[in-house]
Amino acid sequence: MTAPGLKGLLKAAFNDPALEARLTAPGADTVAIAAAAGFTITAEEFSNALEGWEEWRISSIHDVDTDT
Repeated sequence: MTAPGLKGLLKAAFNDPALEARLTAPGADTVAIAAAAGFTITAEEFSNALEGWEEWRISSIHDVDTDT
């Protein structure tokens, strides 16, 4: 289950491409970026969620492609 802070951060990143870019930049301090955005997470939580995030984004793109 996703921690409340992580869930909120992922939702915020989905709605804010600039936040998503900062979080996914190589070497990003995701804990500090999350804290600045008002969320409390651990680096491990974000790392685990990032795998699921990428899979979800790929499947979402695929869903859009097949619906047209």
